[in-house]
Amino acid sequence: MDKLKTYGIVQGRGKHYEEALYSLALLYNICNTKMSAYLKKHNLTVGKFNILVAIKTHGGEEGISQVEISKHLIVTPSNMTKLIDKLEKDKLVTRSALEGDRRVNIIKVTATAANMLDKMWDEYSKELEGLMGKLSKKDQEIISSNLVKWLSAILEE
Repeated sequence: MDKLKTYGIVQGRGKHYEEALYSLALLYNICNTKMSAYLKKHNLTVGKFNILVAIKTHGGEEGISQVEISKHLIVTPSNMTKLIDKLEKDKLVTRSALEGDRRVNIIKVTATAANMLDKMWDEYSKELEGLMGKLSKKDQEIISSNLVKWLSAILEE
């Protein structure tokens, strides 16, 4: 537990809000670093991967607007445009104007991207599972339930 103090996490002072938030921030950084390393093997960043998954999941074959993609992710509009530009250059997405409203771009994953996501999904899931693997299934359920409850309460404000 001395390692936790290195990161400013001091237990036993009754400041559970600090322990939780600092731990959550540190866990995010650790998980992001590990998942970034995994995705790099596929020439993807976390941002590009999340956009591809959002398009494939929420857009299907019809595609999805950039605005709708941003509703599913935590990405600023300018970053969204830059990432989609890169994905388009990599031939992983196509972008076209919505019929009847040229201000709206419809984004679709290409067959190449869809195949890549399908091939890597099981391994990606195992990577995620491995990050949680230090905890029992019961602890994973408790953490998941509490984080979702907390997030829901904050989003309702």
